[in-house]
Amino acid sequence: MTLETDKLIRLTTISTTTVVTILSLTLLLTYVTLVNLSQTSFAQTTNTNQTSTAVQSQLKTLTFPCKLTESTAQGPEYKTEAPSKQGEDFAKGLQGQRLELSGRVLNLATCKPVQGAVLDLWQTNSSGDYDYKGFNLRGKIVTGKDGKYVLDTIYPARLHLEGNITRPSHIHVMVGVPGQPMITTQVYFEGQPRDFAVKDTLITKPVTDTNGTQKANFDFVVEDYRGFDINKGLTGNPTIGVLGQNSNK
Repeated sequence: MTLETDKLIRLTTISTTTVVTILSLTLLLTYVTLVNLSQTSFAQTTNTNQTSTAVQSQLKTLTFPCKLTESTAQGPEYKTEAPSKQGEDFAKGLQGQRLELSGRVLNLATCKPVQGAVLDLWQTNSSGDYDYKGFNLRGKIVTGKDGKYVLDTIYPARLHLEGNITRPSHIHVMVGVPGQPMITTQVYFEGQPRDFAVKDTLITKPVTDTNGTQKANFDFVVEDYRGFDINKGLTGNPTIGVLGQNSNK
């Protein structure tokens, strides 16, 4: 009787462990499937459908001076209709390690600053939680003539998911010019653990200043074809300018 009981206990333990393992893997696969949204391509952009194929065929012959920012998982935490946070404290007084993320948005074709690029940003607070009821740590910033942006915020805590899944600290960004291809990506910080969404090109190194604020720099490179005239070809185009084959300007 004791032997049968021991067998039953062992089988129950194995079964429970197996179920937990399967559930954890299922949750991870479900998360990856939901969030791994690919970057919007030029051909899929609504305002450029009619000329995208012809433009892309010409662009294939070029060597661009800048490299397009890599896309990665969007995540299920995104909310539409985020308000403008231009020049504001993104954290609105929330407690946490101060962080200033700044940089420029550059044009893939010319490597020059992009005016009017929109950065739609969202992140966790210092406890690893997103604001789903309002728009704390969510908002949009628009670049000026210099292509610069400044995000005055707090350092995002790691995100803890079900099934003992932990994501590294990161800031979500959807960036681009309205009517042009948008890039959905994430900015990560050096010294953090890696997971499926982390890419080397998306990691920046924060430096703590004398006031205790962590400062980090990250430049985004996007596609901007405003003013491009397909009938004029690449050279002499109003937005591309002198860019031609193997141009490094």
